[in-house]
Amino acid sequence: MLKSLQQFHARYRHTIRSLGRFLIYFVAFFLAALAYWVGDNFGEPPLEQVLYHLQFGMSGLVDTDVALIHSFVQTCLVWPIGLALLIVLIDTAMALFLSHTHQHYFLAKMAGKLNIHLIKVVYWVIGHRAPAYVLVAAMIYFCMQFSVLAFIHHQFGDDYFSAHYVYPEKVEIQAKSPKNLVLIYVESLENSYKDKTLFGDNLLAKLDALGGESFSQFKQAPGTGWTIAGITATQCGLPLKSVSLYDGNGVGENIKSFLPRAVCLGDILHKFGYYNVYMGSDALPFSGKGKFFQDHHYDEVYGRDELKGSLSKQQMNYWGLYDDALLKHAKDKLTQLHKRKQRFNLVFTTIDTHGPDGYYSNTCKQRGAQNFAGIVECTAGNVAEFVRWINKRGYLKDTQVVILGDHLAMENPLSEKIYTIQQRTIYNQFISQPPIQKNRDEVLHFDMYPTIIEVLGFNVVGGRLGLGYSAISNQVPAPNASFEEMEENLLNNSEQYLDLWKPKTTP
Repeated sequence: MLKSLQQFHARYRHTIRSLGRFLIYFVAFFLAALAYWVGDNFGEPPLEQVLYHLQFGMSGLVDTDVALIHSFVQTCLVWPIGLALLIVLIDTAMALFLSHTHQHYFLAKMAGKLNIHLIKVVYWVIGHRAPAYVLVAAMIYFCMQFSVLAFIHHQFGDDYFSAHYVYPEKVEIQAKSPKNLVLIYVESLENSYKDKTLFGDNLLAKLDALGGESFSQFKQAPGTGWTIAGITATQCGLPLKSVSLYDGNGVGENIKSFLPRAVCLGDILHKFGYYNVYMGSDALPFSGKGKFFQDHHYDEVYGRDELKGSLSKQQMNYWGLYDDALLKHAKDKLTQLHKRKQRFNLVFTTIDTHGPDGYYSNTCKQRGAQNFAGIVECTAGNVAEFVRWINKRGYLKDTQVVILGDHLAMENPLSEKIYTIQQRTIYNQFISQPPIQKNRDEVLHFDMYPTIIEVLGFNVVGGRLGLGYSAISNQVPAPNASFEEMEENLLNNSEQYLDLWKPKTTP
């Protein structure tokens, strides 16, 4: 038996060696390519964000941008395979030639042209420990790109969440003179686009002309840097992070409900008789967005498949509906909701300003948008026109409008300019009657939760919900932790946070 194994190894040793080296090179190049691809398309997302999306499985991936999937296949699969194969072929060819057992091999024909010592040097460079060095280098680059050291720290650091989270169900909320809510999340909209020195003009001028009040220092906290995370943070007062690593949930469809024990904006408004509606351009399964709204008392939830109607593929972008088509649906739904004579909450999310390249709706093309800056300016104009339409219909008499960027901009054609700004902040505007009276200008996503509820005409006793502090209440205490401490410890492992993901027990 041993002799047979030795004979097998002797006969196929070059094949076994080559296969092993190919796998090592492929893994190394894949890790490096993946880190590069993610950085090129999404900036520098932490590992926590990547794991969050993985826990919802692959159901949402097939619903995303087809061009993005093509670039992933080319960058992260085709190139690593090709490069690994090329190196291994060269390495194997030299190994066979230098072994003096394959003089008929094609390199033998080159022996007269190449110095044998040169071949040995090249073989020594790419042979021996080269695969290990390449793999280590790729792993270091991968870890730096995804902040793996920070992720490791989160597994062992202090439980920040438990020390600062206020359960909304334990807070008294008093209805004074409640109004309707229209909450608009504009994809990746930040205040940087106002900088005339960078863009030659204020790209958000049409939005600013609406005359609402804004918080000038709306910062992005950990666990809020992508769309569903920004939505959850502003509606539930807590961050998003992966939970499958900690509670054995598995991934994808094994997560049956979205933060079932968290009390969020939709839950509170439902309690007070509101009719809640969500509308979004992309597919509901992506990142668990549909589950979030369905599990938190939204009476109607619409995504790409529910809204596309008779639109052809040529009339839609890779995510779903263009913003102009979505806004038309939003107008129709808002008209219906006003006819119901029931207080309502209408939430919708735009998509045209999504990276890496944005999407040109027919409306924006007709308005002359020719680049990403044009898309940003056109999107601001579309949202502003929608608010003016609300005002023209007389709806602002009983409806408060809140416009929020869901998070800071990810990688896009303007990133190089945006990254020159040291203190980037998220766009926001509150169009309300009477105008809001701010108690400060520095806010986080979590603060929007109690603030929006109070803007509607409720009183949040104590001014706190979740991790948020109301930005308009006169009774709110000063935050008892610094932003730097939150950045360092908010995503640390927390049993109290995990409890919010556990199914509710029926009595």
